[in-house]
Amino acid sequence: MKRIFFDIILFLFIFLLPWWLTVFLAILGLFIFKNFYEFIATIIIIYVLSSIPDNSLFSYSTLIYLIIIVFYFIAQFLKNHIILYNNK
Repeated sequence: MKRIFFDIILFLFIFLLPWWLTVFLAILGLFIFKNFYEFIATIIIIYVLSSIPDNSLFSYSTLIYLIIIVFYFIAQFLKNHIILYNNK
């Protein structure tokens, strides 16, 4: 129930708050919840809403999407190896 409430708030913040506050909240959710895939969706939605369209196949957008996914997996790896982090 907490995760659903957090997701609804996060989705509303995408449209109501500046992008940097929403990203901060998404990163916070990444460390609060296990397997927080909504992080990837949130960051991609923010990027799509605030970026300029590009039609080339290998563009800056492709690199951004890869960086987002790599950041997610690095954060998951770090969560499992931090001593003070409580694995639930």
